[in-house]
Amino acid sequence: MKSLKLTFLILFIFCFKSSLFAWTSSNEGICYTMDTLTSLSPDIAYNLTTGMYEINTSIIILENDTLLISPGEILNFMGHFYIRIEGLLIAIGTKNEVIKLGNPEFIPGSGLHWCGIQIINSPLYKESTLKYCDIRGALNVCSMSLDSDVSIFCENSSPIIDHCNFSYINSGWETGGGSAIACRGQSYPIVGYCKFEYLINSIAIWCNPWDTSPDTVNYPSPLVFGCNIMSTVYSFFFDLIDYDVVIYRGGFLDNCYLGAYNSNYVDNTLGIPIDTIGDGICNTTSTYWMKRFMDVDGVVHPRSDTLITGINETEVEILPTTSEQQILKNCFPNPFNEFTTISFEIPESFKNVSLSIIDSKGNTVRDLINDKIYNQGRYHINWNGDYNSGTTAPRGIYFYKLTYNGKVEMKKAIVIK
Repeated sequence: MKSLKLTFLILFIFCFKSSLFAWTSSNEGICYTMDTLTSLSPDIAYNLTTGMYEINTSIIILENDTLLISPGEILNFMGHFYIRIEGLLIAIGTKNEVIKLGNPEFIPGSGLHWCGIQIINSPLYKESTLKYCDIRGALNVCSMSLDSDVSIFCENSSPIIDHCNFSYINSGWETGGGSAIACRGQSYPIVGYCKFEYLINSIAIWCNPWDTSPDTVNYPSPLVFGCNIMSTVYSFFFDLIDYDVVIYRGGFLDNCYLGAYNSNYVDNTLGIPIDTIGDGICNTTSTYWMKRFMDVDGVVHPRSDTLITGINETEVEILPTTSEQQILKNCFPNPFNEFTTISFEIPESFKNVSLSIIDSKGNTVRDLINDKIYNQGRYHINWNGDYNSGTTAPRGIYFYKLTYNGKVEMKKAIVIK
């Protein structure tokens, strides 16, 4: 009995320390790299033997600061720690230099785990980006840190999550378990070409977690396209019934593969009711008896086989809104209700300049500029949230695309009418 009490006390102290023990940025507009953090915190060190950054603290990046994680870097969290982003996270790897976050060698039962990434109240003019990241080993063991059973938690934040792999999440709960990506509040992330596998009692994407409000119109609205939710995703539902929901509430699914757990069946239904518009009303439900998706905004182009990016599909690349070197600037306001202003800056005379609005399914809904000549200067064009026909566009995610001299730049705009 004494040994059991001692074990519990040690575990409690460790979890309590983990939840409070954090390195916090200065909030002075600094861009921190991992090498910078090793010089600033005694609890972050680079291991020359393993090639990993070993992290024994949580990392909190405040509103005016940025955390930059470079291609190929490996962040090994040595306990119940997390990254909290209130400013900006840029973790852009490459196909050959994947960024590894969490515990890169995690296997079930190893006892090695961390508490994921929280992106909270990020400013609208900043857009965190995770690309070519391997995120694994986030478990529901950190009850004293915020929303710790989630690999990436977005609250009033809209990151780009692109070509990332989520794996080895085990919430330990058969109902109300974990999720790879969770969204709450005014969150409109773009989740493209990601893979979800080995999720136990966990959902791939979950909107408004822990909120039982019946209002299905104002849920967060992630755009989920080109993703593979593998058959090793074993989710939960609240009533311990046979549902196997892996995408729950909000969002719009486009060109996604939904493999069924412990079955050869693939859910390639369009749902009930069929919704290919994206009207903001989250009532689309899988027709498959295990219900792989429930209460989402809409579903188009369901897949019956996995998507191999760069091989059997043409990929769409969404630019982050963090580079001032781009011709195309951030629209403002964004999200918007009545209108938004799109700006672009021409460094020299350009021919064949076009600016159009694209919906989440790739359809051109509004032509703002069509094949014109522009001289050097900065230009501003308003979009009133309408179609070429003059009708009002429904709430949701759109993209504004600038074409010039054979090049294309594209960013997102969010209508919240």
